[in-house]
Amino acid sequence: MNIKEYKDSFRTLMYIIILTALNYIFPFLSMIVMFLWPVPIVYLVQKEESSRVIAVIAAAAVINGFFFGAVMGLITVIGFGLVGFIIGNIIKEGFSPLKTLIAAVLSVIISQALVVYVSGTIMDLNYQLLIEEAIRSLGGELNGETVEQLIMPQLQLIRLMFPALLGISATITAIFNYYISAWYLRRRGLNIEIYKPFKRWYLPRWAISILIVISLLLRSNTIFLNTNIYLFFLGFLQGFSVLLYYLSTKSSSFLLKAFVVFLIFLFPPVPIVLILLGLLDMWFNFRKQDEQPG
Repeated sequence: MNIKEYKDSFRTLMYIIILTALNYIFPFLSMIVMFLWPVPIVYLVQKEESSRVIAVIAAAAVINGFFFGAVMGLITVIGFGLVGFIIGNIIKEGFSPLKTLIAAVLSVIISQALVVYVSGTIMDLNYQLLIEEAIRSLGGELNGETVEQLIMPQLQLIRLMFPALLGISATITAIFNYYISAWYLRRRGLNIEIYKPFKRWYLPRWAISILIVISLLLRSNTIFLNTNIYLFFLGFLQGFSVLLYYLSTKSSSFLLKAFVVFLIFLFPPVPIVLILLGLLDMWFNFRKQDEQPG
């Protein structure tokens, strides 16, 4: 056997195991790991045949399942393994950057929904029971009745909005998955086109505006409620894009941008302002971009 022929496969397998170990040992790094997990697979797809990529994903799933539990083995296959495989093949087939980004978002949504469904049905992982046990445990230290009364209504609201929250989480993850993968492929010498910088993003104003009005009128229906939440999130994305654009014109400092992101999560009114900014920018084109209507 020619070891050099399998060099990229072994390297990808090693990267996946290292990232999984980091996620397991340092849970506070989980978000960063989620952004990075598919990247080695995306690269391997460019170098090897699909059969070998699938074999590497399967081997990683067995190792992760053995050392880190069955759920981690599951996530390896239908989680980041599936996402990396889809994004890698879309790029390999030469689709446009926009289509690749959309495919990334859809693949992460499907992947995360599959993980929740399979872990909750086939693997009999009861999320509701786990949360209730955590509440009872917390209530043992404080006032159990008060804690439950405070938290349970919030959990019911989260369950109601879960599809929108899943879509938002998947969209954010997919954006990072795509841009980091594209950056890494270019660093490795692959000449691929990358979608426009996030600070120049804009979304279709007519479609989003009409859907927002319809979903607001019908928000008593759970489907339209979740649609409305996700559409406002898209407005937030455009507003955040506008903010980054103006920050970039004033300073290129990464620390400044990181501080602004921190403020967004720290002060609840800020996301609301960014949603309004994004919706207004759809119609008034504050950045005066030639290709953007308004």
